[in-house]
Amino acid sequence: MDHENNTYRGTVLRPDQFALVADMDGSIVLYMPNLPACTSAPRSVQLLTAIAAKIDDEDWDDDMIRGLEDYR
Repeated sequence: MDHENNTYRGTVLRPDQFALVADMDGSIVLYMPNLPACTSAPRSVQLLTAIAAKIDDEDWDDDMIRGLEDYR
């Protein structure tokens, strides 16, 4: 990711994109497009939604963060 590029211009989502965004103040927001009710979300979007739903569970958060040690 080009950090300087995002610093100067910001990030723009396409109308069909989803994003899970974390701010330095610790807040997390799931951005979702307005899709028709009958539209089924791809697995990746379902995963982001599941993470957003669990993000306030401190025990789950701690488990996920500890899991990062396996990838270092």
